[in-house]
Amino acid sequence: MKIRLKKIEDRLPADVKIAVNIDNSTTILNSIKNLKQALIEAIFFVVLVTVLFLRRLRTSLIICLAIPFSLIISFIVLYLFDFTINMVLLMSLTIAVGMVVDDAIVILENIVRHIERGGKPKASAIFGASEMGMAVTASTFTIAVVFIPLIFVSGLTGVFFKVFAIAIVVTILASLFTSLSMTPMLASKWLTSTPGALKNPNGSLARWYKTSQRWLVSLDTGYGNLLTWALNHGKTVVFIAITIFLGSISLIPFLSTAFVPQMDSGDINIAVRMPESTRLEETRDVIDRILKISEQTIKQEELKHIFSFSGQTKEGFGMAVGFDEGPNVGQIFIKLVDPDQRKRNAKEIANLLRQKIYGIPGISQIQIKAQDPMTSILMGGQKPIVVEIQGDSLEDCMAFAGKIRDQAKDIPGVIDLSLSQKDDRPEIWVYIDRAKAASLGLTSGAVSGMVRNYFYGQESTKFWDAGDSYELFTRLADEDKNSLDTLMNVPIFTPDGRSIKLGNIARVSEESGPVEIQRKNRQKIVKVEADTFKRELGDVTSDIRKAIDRLGTPPGMSVRFGSDVEEQQKSFGDLTMLLLIGVVLVYMVLASLYGNLRDPLIIMFSVPFGVTGVLLAFFLFRIPLDLMTFMGLVMLSGIVVKNAVVLLDYTHLLLKRGESLFDAVTKAGSHRLRPILMTTFTTIFGMVPMALSRGQGAEFWNPLGITMISGLSVSTLITLVLVPTIFFMLERRKGVRNP
Repeated sequence: MKIRLKKIEDRLPADVKIAVNIDNSTTILNSIKNLKQALIEAIFFVVLVTVLFLRRLRTSLIICLAIPFSLIISFIVLYLFDFTINMVLLMSLTIAVGMVVDDAIVILENIVRHIERGGKPKASAIFGASEMGMAVTASTFTIAVVFIPLIFVSGLTGVFFKVFAIAIVVTILASLFTSLSMTPMLASKWLTSTPGALKNPNGSLARWYKTSQRWLVSLDTGYGNLLTWALNHGKTVVFIAITIFLGSISLIPFLSTAFVPQMDSGDINIAVRMPESTRLEETRDVIDRILKISEQTIKQEELKHIFSFSGQTKEGFGMAVGFDEGPNVGQIFIKLVDPDQRKRNAKEIANLLRQKIYGIPGISQIQIKAQDPMTSILMGGQKPIVVEIQGDSLEDCMAFAGKIRDQAKDIPGVIDLSLSQKDDRPEIWVYIDRAKAASLGLTSGAVSGMVRNYFYGQESTKFWDAGDSYELFTRLADEDKNSLDTLMNVPIFTPDGRSIKLGNIARVSEESGPVEIQRKNRQKIVKVEADTFKRELGDVTSDIRKAIDRLGTPPGMSVRFGSDVEEQQKSFGDLTMLLLIGVVLVYMVLASLYGNLRDPLIIMFSVPFGVTGVLLAFFLFRIPLDLMTFMGLVMLSGIVVKNAVVLLDYTHLLLKRGESLFDAVTKAGSHRLRPILMTTFTTIFGMVPMALSRGQGAEFWNPLGITMISGLSVSTLITLVLVPTIFFMLERRKGVRNP
């Protein structure tokens, strides 16, 4: 499009320029650019964590190679699915980067442990990979299975989830393949029989190795002491865990809710509606006054450009693309510079404009909105709060809608209140005498078509100049359109070429009527619409519901919420069901792999504490629960169990080798602590760029990153103590060996 516009501009006179004033692609492209940066930073953090934990170049390199190989495999598969590089795909890859090394870490750590015990590299690679193959396969499948329900979600939200789910599943399955094939192969070739040996025992690298080794040994010792205490005080540990979980659940009433995170695209739209009888010149005067206020309010370094239009475009083009038109309607579009180039966000600037513009007399309705392209895509640009009043009488619906509006205007956080039903407007009605028209060979359609051409114009000829053609339209002059006498005398042409005056076959009168009458389910409907500022959607909606309950719905009417509120309720309900389905699927996968029902149930104790971490973080940082948060919770239901899977699988392995129950549990905890912490830290630090990003579009993915970090952190800490304790208590009751 921009290339075509450039070619057209080259053909225009030198003093005529074409400027693109509305371009949502800029916001999307900037968001993709920021996500690419977040992806690069995530890879860097994952590599850094791996090197700091392993402290060996070769082992770190083997694990880090899982990242490019897994991504290459996933890109090939995604290409076959005909996916494109977009914001959702990059977001899913950024999340997956922290998880693609998890399986390789578990496999390689076990291989190194066998080599350090005296095993040959090749034999250790085979034995170490086969020993942990079951655990990494189970943990990977539990992550993959929670995304299966997301693929079947319908609607626009479903399109979003489908891309997200497929991209992550493909990537983590590619990482599983890499960890079970490439990682053991490289370990057998690159690792020596003494992987911990250092060429220079007195060098800085050796000193770092020895210092970090002391820290890790202290960590192992401290965890061993904690685990020993927990096994001896099982009931106390379970009581503390239950208390923590119930305490976090009690925070839910204090949390706010929203639908979709609002992005700061830098677009502000001011829509002005004057009384229906207002002339275009009066509307333009008001628009010019608002333009002047806007230019004075917005700092020069914050403003990119500003433009306006009022009246009606040719053939109603503005209405076709979603804008109201008419002599009493005007629009102002403000484009701010990118968010990282200004201190105030678009909503703050829009609210400041609202305070200064609302006092202008003569305006019937005004809306000042910081536009969000992502919300516009999902919701079609509606206001987030829409209360629909349905009934048989338009007047009764209008009266009750007015009462709701009066109550809502005093609710904190409610802005831009309006009714969907516009004021009656003056109209010119043409009543055709069908008998007279028929006697002249005319139909009502033919007469109305000719009258319409007088108002909107009809192409009469084309004018050619230097190879370019220009359409010439003829229509009534603007001053004649409101004259009944002029309209009565316009010529109407009969099929045989004769010309008669409209007044000879029709009666013309000036009346008033509604601009539109909206219906739903064969009932008339009036909407109370509002936006929010500095309060979350769920809190404002709750207050409006209470106000409606106080008023009481009149007989014969019904009240319901639409727009974001309706979508929020539907999406939250669907995602809650998907979360439950995901938990059931995870349990089924574990049950099929373990061959019993008890061990998967023990592992599932990790899931509630992922929710605990999210609730605690969102309560402390005053973050609202939204669509991205719920998607993060669905993901957590599969991710948080992987640590418990690794821990319990190794415990069973030690029991099979003849270890006592107590020793098996404590040794499994001690031996698996480092790989568990490594996999947790790589996942968490892979999410850090997404959680802390401040570029354009960051508002959309920040909640997802925070959800993953907080849920995984708390769940890991509790899993390391609770899961071994519950396993020990249940096994001891069965009478398994115990010293």
